[in-house]
Amino acid sequence: MTSLRLRLFLLIVAATALVWSLAAAWTALSARDNVERVLDARLREAAVMVASLGYADGASSTNTVRPAPIPLPSYERQLSCQIWSVSGNLLGISKGAPTQALSAGKRGFSEPVVEGVAWRVYTHVAPDTGVTIMVGDTLAVRRQLITGLVQGLLVPAMVGLIALAFLLWIGVGRGLGPVRRIAEAIAAREPDDQSPLEVNPVPRELAALTQEIDQLFSRIEQLRSGEKRFMASAAHEMLTPLAGLRTHADIALRAREDETRERALERIRQSVDRTARLVRQLLEWSRHDAKSSSLGETAVVGPAAEIVQEELAHLLERRDVRLVITDAARAQQVPIPQEALIIALRNLVENAALHGPKPGMVTIDAEREGFAVTDEGGGISPEDAAAMLEPFSRGSATNLPGSGLGLAIAAAALKPRMILSFEQTEGGFRVNVEPSFRLERPVTA
Repeated sequence: MTSLRLRLFLLIVAATALVWSLAAAWTALSARDNVERVLDARLREAAVMVASLGYADGASSTNTVRPAPIPLPSYERQLSCQIWSVSGNLLGISKGAPTQALSAGKRGFSEPVVEGVAWRVYTHVAPDTGVTIMVGDTLAVRRQLITGLVQGLLVPAMVGLIALAFLLWIGVGRGLGPVRRIAEAIAAREPDDQSPLEVNPVPRELAALTQEIDQLFSRIEQLRSGEKRFMASAAHEMLTPLAGLRTHADIALRAREDETRERALERIRQSVDRTARLVRQLLEWSRHDAKSSSLGETAVVGPAAEIVQEELAHLLERRDVRLVITDAARAQQVPIPQEALIIALRNLVENAALHGPKPGMVTIDAEREGFAVTDEGGGISPEDAAAMLEPFSRGSATNLPGSGLGLAIAAAALKPRMILSFEQTEGGFRVNVEPSFRLERPVTA
């Protein structure tokens, strides 16, 4: 994978090269136009200067006489000059100039081809004598001058661009130093080290990154602490029924009376039921603790409640508890998957049956856009209510068997789409389940 340093370097160099190239092209074109104007001005200046020398018409001259050379300024080797009389006789010519007329005699600039060579010629007609002066230079000479000028501009520019690229490479590397220090600090940490990063100084642009990393470490530390507490509590809860199993098994093996043996076997059965319930709850917790409900799934309370009633039939019969499902609850739709609804209802009904009076009644009813589970028990104290959704948390006043996972599993199965709330009523204790958002329209299956 391409390094960040190389990517930044290439982006900066590409942008710089593009701007530099456009500036160089603009400079070259501007320089060429300026050179053209200077050379044309030189032609015009030379022609006017020659005309000021006062050449006469010389009508009696013949072409058999070699025209006299014309003295020109220091750039005579690049210019060619011809002086023509009104009658068409060549009165004078510069050294190296062709004998053929450089132009057709029309005033101003022209670009004729003379003896196979392209020229740029300025023609001037003296107003007092009518003598025509033609001054020109070859286009090849002009191109050579322009090429030399452009090269003189571009070569330093290319050298400067290479030097700039070198400095950019070093600068980008130094600019990414804080990122490298952050990476090194993270790589050097021990797996159990969740303390904040200590990378100073940190540029303002990277402060948000380090803050998010520190917050992530904090969340990981909280998660690990929660996992440690969970595992410790789960191990402790597992040891209690297992120890009971061993104790009552020893009693059953040593008992001589049938009554004592049957009582020990009943305790073994209760310990097995408690262990099986705890294992099921642990599996449900691990499955749904970090699982979010799909936004598009819905479930009907009635079928889920009937499944829960069948699953808990033995417990309801043993506790002499009657489960009532109202007609409104049977038709109520909630925005969570059916599996999550069954798990939540099972734990809520089981919790109500275990902690409610014996005999008693547990009711599942519709509640606005959710549902409610109500028992006839005394409920929990306000001090315990805040902690009841934490795993292995039990009411301070209860002495009934249980692991303290029921309400926590129900909340985990419902989140984040639905939330639990507790309410103490005149007839008992009520757990309300409602969406964590307000539905804009009824949920349809």
